[in-house]
Amino acid sequence: MSPTSVEGIVIRAIKYSDSQLIVHLFTKEYGRISTIVNRSRKKGSSNFFQPLFHLNFEMTFTDRKSVQRISQLRFAQPYRSIPFSITKNTIAQFISEVLSKVVPENEPDKDLFLFLSNAIHLFDEVDENAQYFHLVFLVHLTRFLGVFPGRRGPENTFFSPSEGTYVSKIMHDTIPDELSDQFDMLVSIPLSQFNSLQLKKDTQKELLAHLIDFYRVQLNVGELKTYAVLKQIFSN
Repeated sequence: MSPTSVEGIVIRAIKYSDSQLIVHLFTKEYGRISTIVNRSRKKGSSNFFQPLFHLNFEMTFTDRKSVQRISQLRFAQPYRSIPFSITKNTIAQFISEVLSKVVPENEPDKDLFLFLSNAIHLFDEVDENAQYFHLVFLVHLTRFLGVFPGRRGPENTFFSPSEGTYVSKIMHDTIPDELSDQFDMLVSIPLSQFNSLQLKKDTQKELLAHLIDFYRVQLNVGELKTYAVLKQIFSN
């Protein structure tokens, strides 16, 4: 079988040995795959496998193998700002960790791939209010994961992470009324307009905390190690 050209987004890269990496990619053609790649001694060669990098490569896909081999790596479109901005790079690492926990193996989803590709390139291109991107992204990602929370209504005004939607009465985990209103704004705003948000730092932190609770309950997302780093970046 001849190699085919494949398009993929880096989800995670793990050191396998001194000379090899295990790289998890979400591909347009095959969904999420695990690959093993040799670590070159050439300067900059490992830069291909940074979080959310968008790559083209050659691969002969074999269903029987859990780990694929790839070659002829190249950038689908080099990023302008994500690798060089502390804020953007930290957010990219956080999003990458979330994706590693919610994207299943070997399930092609071209709509999800297109969403991720467009979203990441938007994030790279827009500098204003970059600190809000992950909030809107996490909400819109749920559309592809089957747990989209929906909108706030005149009677159902309190958002409950455990219920995954708005409810009419206060429960053990409902978020305050004003914050529920801000959460609804994240749901309603197009991702392309994330930079139009204006949030206080405390509000931003609380919304992210509740979004993570939502992901933990609805999608069984466990500990997110990059969350602590993200909080530290935004505490300054």
